[in-house]
This record gives sequence, structure tokens and C-alpha cells, in this order.
Amino acid sequence: MKSYKQRYEELLIKQHEKRYIHIPFSWKAIGRLFAFLVSLGLAIANFFLIVSLWKLLNLGDLTKKYITSFSQLLIIYPLIGEYILISITAICLIALIKGGFDKLKIIEENGLIAGVIVGLIVGLIFGLIDGLIDGVIVGLIFGVITGLIASLIFGLIVEFED
Repeated sequence: MKSYKQRYEELLIKQHEKRYIHIPFSWKAIGRLFAFLVSLGLAIANFFLIVSLWKLLNLGDLTKKYITSFSQLLIIYPLIGEYILISITAICLIALIKGGFDKLKIIEENGLIAGVIVGLIVGLIFGLIDGLIDGVIVGLIFGVITGLIASLIFGLIVEFED
């Protein structure tokens, strides 16, 4: 049986918890926030590196649809890297929201990671098909953007279903 003093202290604690919002401190949450910020920073830095590489190599106008030289294909690898960095940033953001990477659904359950992988493949396929029509660079950019949007929407819908 609890003493009167213990019950009084518990009552005071409950009243305090109702009155004030307590944000729990966790090193894991700080780690997830740091992972999100680092991946976001890398994605932004990679984008600016792609643009500066394009200008440094003098590959032509960024607004042209068609390939004027095969040296423009040098940008394909950084574009795929950019897509992967954006996908990692989305995964880190969802892990931050859900409270941990371990709470994300595994690939077999068709969660966010599976959606990102399928979106990458489908986006690159549509990008190459569009690349045959409008040019490879424009097609790959279109494919990456389409795949990213489709995979994130599909992955987030499936991930938040419980």
C-alpha cells in the first residue's frame, strides 16, 4: 500500500504532465534528425554539382531537349545519384516521423523502401522511353522526377497503413 506522501507526489506529477508538454530527449531521435539533414544537404549539394559540372564541361544549353553531343551523357550517373540521395532523404524523413528506422515496414511488406526501389526502376524505364522521343537527358530527368513522385506516393500510402 502506498503512503499518503507517495500518492500526493504521483498526483502532483500527473497534474504537471497534464499542464505542460514534455518532449522526450533521445539520442536516437537526434541521430535520425542528423541523418535526415545530412542526406538533404548531400542531395542539394549534388544538384548544384550537376549544374556546375554541366557548365564547366560546356555541355550546351540546359533548356535544349535534344542531345547535341555524347559528352552530355556524363551527367547520367550524377542524376541517378541525385535520385538515390532524394530517396534516402525521404526514407530518413519518414523514419524521423514514425520514430525509428526499425518501425518502417520491410521490403516484403511493400513499404516505403520497396516503393522507392520500384519507383526508381519504373521511372528510369519511362525516362528512357521518353528519352527516345525528347532526348536522353530530358527523358532521364522526366523519368527520375516521375519515378520519385510515384514511388514516394505509393510508398507513403503503403507505409502508413497499419
